[in-house]
Amino acid sequence: MSDIQHIYFCADRKYLSCTSATMASILANAKPQTQIVFHIISDDITDVDVQKLQQLNNIKPCRIVPHLISKNDFAQYADMDFGYMSISTFYRFKISEYVPENVAKILYLDGDMIVTGPLDELFATDLSGFYAGVVEEKGAFQAQNLRLKSGHYFNAGMILFNTKVLKGHNLLAEALAYYQQNKERIVQHDQDILNGMWDEKVKFLDQKFNVPSFVKKFANPTIIHYTGFVKKPWHAYCRHPQKNEWLKYAQLSPYKKSPWQLLKFKLQRFLTHIFYFAKDPTHKQYYILSIFGMNFGLGRKDNKLKQVSK
Repeated sequence: MSDIQHIYFCADRKYLSCTSATMASILANAKPQTQIVFHIISDDITDVDVQKLQQLNNIKPCRIVPHLISKNDFAQYADMDFGYMSISTFYRFKISEYVPENVAKILYLDGDMIVTGPLDELFATDLSGFYAGVVEEKGAFQAQNLRLKSGHYFNAGMILFNTKVLKGHNLLAEALAYYQQNKERIVQHDQDILNGMWDEKVKFLDQKFNVPSFVKKFANPTIIHYTGFVKKPWHAYCRHPQKNEWLKYAQLSPYKKSPWQLLKFKLQRFLTHIFYFAKDPTHKQYYILSIFGMNFGLGRKDNKLKQVSK
């Protein structure tokens, strides 16, 4: 029997083009015998969108399963400052409602990632006694701010869920309860909530399964994560050293650029390495200036670390 890998994304329509590049990279690098089932949790995806995503079957046969939800389920988080992020990042809290029967593990991925090889080793992870498999974000200040007993904070862009545990929980309700009790400590949105809820309950995996932008050099990553505003590879001004790797898979996706669009994009990318200036949307009074590839920060960064009682 062929292996089946269930992989989940949370995306609104405007983010589907980015997410489809991640999906394309998975299919392009999967083993021939592996069956891929993509689940998309969204509040606005349409039948037309799903039909377009079906073009991914040209890379490798796959299934695409949409799960439509309501934004109203997340109204309690409306007072949070999301900056350049979307409320859709919280939609992963609905994932426990869409777990297939007789599946031991499911994988959640952010849509700003690419996969460079088969995911078999990741899916083979033994999660006995753990809620999930994750990758540590070393040196994260939130480990202290959230008072994590483990002292370890994980990046929630990749989560390998243990479905035996997941099925026994109402993740959405538990996340909301934690948020309401610890609202003053939450800085990194749903990622903070998951870290607080699952402190000492997750298994930390090899860095290769979630290599973020601030890790400057890493040999043979399985999953590259384009974290940070200036590192998003669909922007012409992207400063990530492997931005072209993302573009390669984006051009395999249903949202690929036409030859003219691709030429224009590459020209814009070249010009932004000569001169680029823009406001950083992650801060209120901070700007980014780049001249011939040298980056400078102007203004004042917000102090994201909240002052909390000891």
